[in-house]
Amino acid sequence: MKSLKLPADLRIQSATALRDRLSVALEGSGPLRLQGGAVARLDTAGLQLLAAAAQEATRRGRELRLAAPSAPLAEGLERLGLDDFFSHSDKQGGRARSQGKN
Repeated sequence: MKSLKLPADLRIQSATALRDRLSVALEGSGPLRLQGGAVARLDTAGLQLLAAAAQEATRRGRELRLAAPSAPLAEGLERLGLDDFFSHSDKQGGRARSQGKN
């Protein structure tokens, strides 16, 4: 499974570089795992970029998984109603959650 580590700073300042990395990572086939444990700072631009990547993965017939999101990332996704865009294992026990509304 292909994996991509998300940066600690997931704000608008890093959006272009992350968009480019996500675009390259979405080429190919099979699931893509985003490692979200290092994310400490984020804003809506960063979250919107992740949601767009999830939609693009679905369009390409790929699954985008979010692995062990940090507390700020998990809270941000939940607050904006974006947590169902990803398959992921939560921080407590690694239970898999499947993709929901796309």
